[in-house]
Amino acid sequence: MTDDANRELLIQFHLEAGYIGHTFLDYKLAHEHLNAARKYTGLQIKLTGAMGKRTRFQSEDKAQLVLEVTREESGREEGTFTRTKIPKVLNLDDDTVLEAVSLTEPDIEYAVDMSPVEQAVVLATMEDHLRTHANQEKLTEEEASAHIQCILSQAKCWSVTLGCVYRRSCLEKGSRRRVERSMRQIEEIVNQRNSPDPPAIERLFLVYSVKIPPLWKLERQLAELLLSIGAIGSAVEVFERLRLWEDVITCYKRLGKMEKAESIIREQLAVQETPNLWCFLGDVTRDADHYIQAWEMSGQRHARSQRGLGYLYMAQEEYEKSIECFQKSLSINSLQVPVWFTYGCACLAAKRFQEAVKAFKRCVNIDSDNFEAWNNMASAYVQLKDKKKAFLTLKESIKCNYENWRIWENLLVVATDCGEFEEAIQAYHRLIDLKEKWTDVEVLRVLVQGVTGDYKDAQGNPGSRHQPRLLQLFGRITAKVVGESDIWRLYAELTNSAQNQTDETQQKVLQYLQKSQRCLTQQVNWEKSLDKCKHVGEQSLELADIYLAICDKKTSPQESLTMLQSAKMMLKSVQAKIKMAQLDPVTESLPEELSDLMDKLSSKLQVLISHINQLQK
Repeated sequence: MTDDANRELLIQFHLEAGYIGHTFLDYKLAHEHLNAARKYTGLQIKLTGAMGKRTRFQSEDKAQLVLEVTREESGREEGTFTRTKIPKVLNLDDDTVLEAVSLTEPDIEYAVDMSPVEQAVVLATMEDHLRTHANQEKLTEEEASAHIQCILSQAKCWSVTLGCVYRRSCLEKGSRRRVERSMRQIEEIVNQRNSPDPPAIERLFLVYSVKIPPLWKLERQLAELLLSIGAIGSAVEVFERLRLWEDVITCYKRLGKMEKAESIIREQLAVQETPNLWCFLGDVTRDADHYIQAWEMSGQRHARSQRGLGYLYMAQEEYEKSIECFQKSLSINSLQVPVWFTYGCACLAAKRFQEAVKAFKRCVNIDSDNFEAWNNMASAYVQLKDKKKAFLTLKESIKCNYENWRIWENLLVVATDCGEFEEAIQAYHRLIDLKEKWTDVEVLRVLVQGVTGDYKDAQGNPGSRHQPRLLQLFGRITAKVVGESDIWRLYAELTNSAQNQTDETQQKVLQYLQKSQRCLTQQVNWEKSLDKCKHVGEQSLELADIYLAICDKKTSPQESLTMLQSAKMMLKSVQAKIKMAQLDPVTESLPEELSDLMDKLSSKLQVLISHINQLQK
């Protein structure tokens, strides 16, 4: 079998054996056979880089992935092969993405001229790489595209070319720009079944060496692609022709035709009862008895029935029942990521937080990029009063979805509670990036208290070390949100806590308090609310003190006089508005809650008048 006459037959044997290994998930055996096939061809196959463009509007060449195929010196080149008719290879026709990478140096040949059997080996090498590197999805797709482009650039054989365009369609079905070409290409392959050209003898050459799926699977994939782009009516026609009733039922459910779906289910149940059909009937009718029937029919070994029953109870807010169903389903099939997630949500709703943590942990162990599971796990930790773990969990959630403002908001709150001031400030900056005028006064108040009180952060560092970054954050916030009184007040408090107080610092504090006061007094009918009167009055007293402190340091009497007169007018205005709104016309007295405040305002006003009189002498 190793002589030249039988070498091609031996290569085909190893290719077919390799694909059988893939079918039975014996990847080690498959790799051995496919590697043996490559050795018999004498080909060296490797990925390399070349400069080129991928889009029409790309101005600079970038490094692109290409396949380099060389033949060993001892390798024996295949004999001549007459090119036969090949399936139609559809163009992409996209206004942005090029059909293939446009290389800077197109004259360089990266692949030797290959015979059909050698092309089949390259295709099998790609398939083996996809199977053994499934966890690197995006990278392996790029590598597979390089293999496919190499083969299509010298297409010769009907079956190898068909295998190539089929695998290209499988890769492209998840791409927004390429899914239409994927659908049209599969449709083109399906339509060739009745074509007399090329003859069967040419089509059958190497057909088992490239593992072309049977026609009904191709048609099913076409229907699934139609379904993915929203052509549900066309998809259901294909599914009905193939008698794939479960897919037909799914289509009618998506179309909202529940009566039609129920009719088909009952027709099929009359032919043969199966647990899946009973579950579909439960989905359509929302009747728990049908799921129970499926569960009993399967001998209590049908995960789908308990899953559907769990979802039904979850929708009805019967959380304890849904938890029990999810547990049964997961005990049979523990790799159901959506079920783990919903099980965790049910535990959260039922206040079984420890179980919720376990459920979400299993969820992220299977799918580490599930940011919602990370986020919900953090919520469970918060309920368990373990905020440190909640903080670390939210950090993982952020890695999975950097653009979700709700996760950043959760991280901000938890980081603040944990004393992670640096992380909280960073999270606040990110929230401003995502939502320009976003504010959380309570968080800012805690951060300001932590810094001004010099409380230790989570790392044991003094809070005052975070003052520069917090001042920078307030500067950014107030540049976008100018009408929030509490923010200006906190900004003034933070600025006033600086160790090295200067005239400029005091001037800034005064400016921020003035803006805070302006925001308060511009609120409609603030004087009619006792709480707001207290708030305005107390802040007015604080502002008057700042006026007095700055005036004491002023060298210019005229500047001091101007500032004190402004303070006097401010206090008089506040007093007048409170009296007008709160004075009882019968007793001519103010509410008890305000009497002490009004006395303080009057006293402070007298102090200001006294200072003004001294300056005017």
